[in-house]
Formats: sequence, C-alpha cells, structure tokens
Amino acid sequence: MITLNRILLLFSILTLLVSSKLFSQDVIYLSSKDIILANNIIIKPDSIVYTDFNDTTNTAITISKSIINTISFNDGSAIKIVKNKPSKKSSNFPVNIISFHLFDLVISNLTLSYERIISEGKVGIQIPISIGYKDATTSLPLLLPYGSEEYTNKLVSKFYSGINFNLYPTGQGKFKYFLGPALHIGSGLYFPNYNNYSSDNEDPINTNYAKLLLNNGIIYSPVETLSISVVGAIGIQHMFNTNINKTETTGGLSINLSLRF
Repeated sequence: MITLNRILLLFSILTLLVSSKLFSQDVIYLSSKDIILANNIIIKPDSIVYTDFNDTTNTAITISKSIINTISFNDGSAIKIVKNKPSKKSSNFPVNIISFHLFDLVISNLTLSYERIISEGKVGIQIPISIGYKDATTSLPLLLPYGSEEYTNKLVSKFYSGINFNLYPTGQGKFKYFLGPALHIGSGLYFPNYNNYSSDNEDPINTNYAKLLLNNGIIYSPVETLSISVVGAIGIQHMFNTNINKTETTGGLSINLSLRF
C-alpha cells in the first residue's frame, strides 16, 4: 500500500524535475499567460528570435514583442518587454479631404477642392475647381495684384483648375502647418487700368491665364472629420491674350471649411 509519505515524496520529486527543467532554459511569458521554453534568445527592436527548447533541429522562430510580457533567463535574470507607444503626432485622420473655399465668395468664385493625403500624412495632393459667377471686378481687402493703386481684382476668373502640392512637416494632427507650390490654369476677364472711381473704364479682355503660387496654411481640426484652414498665397500670373501678354505678381487669401473621410 502506498503511504501518504510516499505520495508526498513522489510529488516532491516531480516538482523538482519540473523546476529543474524550467530553470535550465529561458522562459518567455506571453501576454496570453502562456509560456514558451526557449534557448538562444535574440532580442530585436520589434521582435524576439529563439529556438524551441524541445526542438532538436534548433529551428529559429520569430515572434512580435507586442505579444510578450517578460523573458526570464536561465541565469536568474529577467527583462520586461516595453511595447512601443504610438507617437502623439501620428493619428488616424481620414486621408480624403473635400474643402469649400469660403473666402473665394468675396471675389465671386465658387471653389471646391479635393485633397488626398499620402506618405504617412506628410504630403497632400490637392485638385481645386473654381467657377466664377460675376463679370465685374470686385473690391478686395488685399492688393491683387500687388502694386495696384486700387484694391481691385483686375483679373476676374471665370474658371480655373490645377494642382497643389501641400507638404506637412509635422504630419497630421489637431493643429498642422503646410506649405507648397501650386499651379492654376484658367480663363477669365482682364480689366486693364481699372479705376474703382471712374465710369469710363476700358472693356474687359477675355484671356486664358496661368498662376504659379506658393501656399502657406494653418489648419485646425476640432474633430478628425472636420477642419478649418487659413491659407495665404503669393506668386505670379501670366495672361496669354496677345493684347495683354503680361506677367505680374499676384496673391490670395483663402478661408476653408473641410470635410475629411
């Protein structure tokens, strides 16, 4: 008959054997509470490489640090795996943006644009489309083009489109700054020597034009799907009509409301 003492002795021997096996190799403790008996552990920036203690072929196995809590080594030392936290500057902001250019209404233009964010939030490619709905000049709070004697938009755009390249140095976030070049091509009416205070102005000239601009903007996103931006631009414009054939400085200001999706 097996006595209680013999049962306790057998249990003690089994415990010692298991303990001896556990402490004769490294142990990887997973987040799932499972353990891996391992040898030849190599710690890499994002992963752990090891060989299974019971595998006689010594095949290397790689697992992500994200599923590991702790590693105990057979010399009694241990390390806790610190998982990389996502940067506060990174976000899951939507990469598609539709913008309504509110300030363009001041110069009688209805302007919408579509922008696609790429390169991990560092670059935006934007396509604007604008339709003018007025044939007369508009007084502005800015000199356009610069050097004019009157606060008047001499080039009244009837239509333009083009491409903007927006660079976001800090990526996407609640507050962000961008800058980048833009090329706009369109058609409109040019008012030469226009004077706001005169009733004897020359007739406008139909012309195609191109603008090369440098945009600078600040964007605030109170929520991930909605943004408000203020954009300033400076550059040059050229009128292609042979009666004008003129290049001059230009600029602009835009206040935009954007929906991200």
